[in-house]
Amino acid sequence: MGSVLRILPTMRFYSVALITLLAACGGSQPEAKAPPPPAPAPTAYKDMNLDQRKEFMEKVVLPEMKTTFAAFEPKFADMNCKSCHGKGAEDGSFEMPSAELPVLPNTPEKFAEYAKDPEHARWSKFMVEEVEPKMANLLQLKPFDPATKTGEFSCMACHTTEK
Repeated sequence: MGSVLRILPTMRFYSVALITLLAACGGSQPEAKAPPPPAPAPTAYKDMNLDQRKEFMEKVVLPEMKTTFAAFEPKFADMNCKSCHGKGAEDGSFEMPSAELPVLPNTPEKFAEYAKDPEHARWSKFMVEEVEPKMANLLQLKPFDPATKTGEFSCMACHTTEK
């Protein structure tokens, strides 16, 4: 009987160790699932067909730009397709740049003069600092850099200039 009492603590140790090991290993685990495949990269705007562009404009660009414009000027809370594309937005006959948006000066010197007006200066700052980079990003285009005269998206993507 004395030898059995000496073995009990050892058996208890091994039993606890075995249970701990099994718990740590988790016993039978469900097979790990493979991660989902990565989502396809969004189609660049320039590669979209007309239907895709229209959907992208309605579901992505308009809500984003409406928020941006309304934060700057509350009257744009009702912004819609016609706000940028003009009357031709209704039947798809619009052209960009739009002659229905404010016409901008056609030289840096004339623009400097134009921007002396406080309201033009306020809008110019907003357009350059917020609208142009946001639209370029949404359309996956490089914003125009006046210092290097490089880039794919500038004011002239939306606005016409003086003749």
